[in-house]
Amino acid sequence: MKRLFIFDLDGMLLDTIEDSFNCVNQVLREFNIAPYDTDIKTMHYPSFRKYLNENNAGKQTPVYPRYIEVYAKDPLKNTKVYDGMINVLKELQSRDITLAICSNREEEIVKKLAKRFFEGINFKYISGFRKGVPDKPNPYRINEIINAEKLSKDEVIYFGDKDADLKVAQNAEIDLILVTYGQGSPEDYANSYPLRVIDNAYEIIKLIDEGIINI
Repeated sequence: MKRLFIFDLDGMLLDTIEDSFNCVNQVLREFNIAPYDTDIKTMHYPSFRKYLNENNAGKQTPVYPRYIEVYAKDPLKNTKVYDGMINVLKELQSRDITLAICSNREEEIVKKLAKRFFEGINFKYISGFRKGVPDKPNPYRINEIINAEKLSKDEVIYFGDKDADLKVAQNAEIDLILVTYGQGSPEDYANSYPLRVIDNAYEIIKLIDEGIINI
């Protein structure tokens, strides 16, 4: 039985891509790096990540702290919760499911976003990027949450949208539901590891009612 539901944030719970992309490109310009020119609706996230790394703009460079500063001050006018997600999370709470977030975004920002966009939702654990702690797809922070809750791996399910989520679920040896509405790619959806690949938030409840996710 699944007692702990862990969610990725960006591309899973929140549509953050437009605001994030604008902030990234603003910072790239500040560092005299050409902005990443692509249609965000069809952006291939691994290619974007490769572009940043090849242009010395990854997390271990001065670009990333500046991005955090810019993003923290941005009004996030285009950021929104995915359709149906609030209702689904409330329904999960009513069924005594423990909720958690595990994101690669900076932890204090994740907490602020959760407070701003998910009023009335109790995420017992909120885990984000912390200096010196491995990011996903390393399972370290997923395992921190599982161990804190004192659960076995078969009592946990993870929800994400892209390759890093696929890999961290495999590395943590926990079940995965992958969504198609976020920042994933066709190769992610074709992977055989996810328990299911779904197109909207309400399908989570459907999977529970059908017994695919046993709670």
